[in-house]
Amino acid sequence: MTRLTEAVRPAAGTEARRWMAVVVLSVCVLLPFMDITMTSVDLPKITRELSITWVDAQWAVGGYLLVCGIGMLVVPAIGGRWGYRRTLLAGMALFGGGGVLAAWAPGPAAFLAGRVVMGLGAATVLPAWVSITSALFPAQRRKRAFAVGAALVSAATPFGPIAGGALLDRAWYGSLFVLDAVVALLVLPCIAGLTPEARTGRGPRPDVLGIGLAAGASLALFGTLTAARDGRELTAGLAAAVVVLAGFVLRQRAAAHPLIDLAVLRRPGFVWSQLTISLVNCAWTGLLFLLPTYLLVVRGSTALAVALLLVPLAAMASVASMVTGRVTRRLGVRGTVITGLLLFAAGLALLSLLTPWPGYGLVVFALALSGLGAGLPQAPALATALAALPERSAANGPGVVNALRHLGGALGVAVAGLTVATAYGRGLPDAAGATAPASVITPVGGLRETARAAFTDGVSLSLRGGVVLLLALALLAAVLPDRGPEPG
Repeated sequence: MTRLTEAVRPAAGTEARRWMAVVVLSVCVLLPFMDITMTSVDLPKITRELSITWVDAQWAVGGYLLVCGIGMLVVPAIGGRWGYRRTLLAGMALFGGGGVLAAWAPGPAAFLAGRVVMGLGAATVLPAWVSITSALFPAQRRKRAFAVGAALVSAATPFGPIAGGALLDRAWYGSLFVLDAVVALLVLPCIAGLTPEARTGRGPRPDVLGIGLAAGASLALFGTLTAARDGRELTAGLAAAVVVLAGFVLRQRAAAHPLIDLAVLRRPGFVWSQLTISLVNCAWTGLLFLLPTYLLVVRGSTALAVALLLVPLAAMASVASMVTGRVTRRLGVRGTVITGLLLFAAGLALLSLLTPWPGYGLVVFALALSGLGAGLPQAPALATALAALPERSAANGPGVVNALRHLGGALGVAVAGLTVATAYGRGLPDAAGATAPASVITPVGGLRETARAAFTDGVSLSLRGGVVLLLALALLAAVLPDRGPEPG
């Protein structure tokens, strides 16, 4: 981590205020962390009340993640110069303001603009959490402070969807975003009054052209996967994304201050650990994007029932994050990662048995298994990826790792959406298929049951694709060497 040259700590003897600051920072982390689940549960209402398309729905979730990831490439430079407390205050204001815009949007365009603003605000949270916590505590106490903060987030995560589900059963789609805005507004004075300023004095020099090319490649890839109508458009869009990505690679080789030293790609430990971080998030967000709509529309569940059904997923992921250190000491980094990937794949394989409906008992078990499997690999894979970064990438590297994690999540939404759209189009007559999967929410004449069957087939196909992805990733983790140190 870049050394802090300014850290205005609370007055001596205010130990309680430091731990109150940890709680406030945990709330800041929790807000964007729960956003994907809550927005996914809200999608059917948003579709009905704002008449958004299937592509709009993917941008509402995946586009938010994409903007958040791109923003993480910029935040270290801003926070280092301007101060991370100021950056976090601005981020929370943006997150809340975007929530207000999304809640009272007059149409799809304004709603998606609100989601973009929320994504920009969310990008400030993780870098600010790390830097401000480091300013609050001396080096020998930071590990405990981070552990307490992470435990608070993990413990609270299952309750967010429950509150959101109960709210959605009684109010309009925007009520969730109003809740986001209210909480963001309430934490602003707490951040200002309890947290110290933390800055490096200069921060890493931003590679503006590199960030622009990275954003262009990501947007081209996501936009192509969500909007391509046939194979020709898909091929052209992917080719454009590859061209922009090639420009990014050339820029990183030539830049005096690159975002990341590309020599890290020759380190197998970084490659498989970064792929684990990104692709586990890909499968996770793909699942969260599709499953709530399936349960709400096809199974006829209430929003609260769906939220309660997702509790085992969130709860077991939280449990996994708490025990992953002990598991890693016993199995090692590689063993922990592979075990988690296999458990996640097994959970998705069980969930893919949607036709005929396997019963809620099996679904709860499969979700718990998926949550445990998704949670186990994250910490050891992240520690291995960060340990493999060259010294030249010490300042920007963590931001790039987190940006790639969010890009993986965005691609999970895009690929899941594309898979469902393809299966949906094949399962309906041409005239009905033109309305795309959003018509499973808004009736398609007399084809309601056909639409639901086609949507179910698409969800099952997407989940099976996730199984193949995770098994391939487990094989890669097994065969590639790991040169990074194993975290304790």
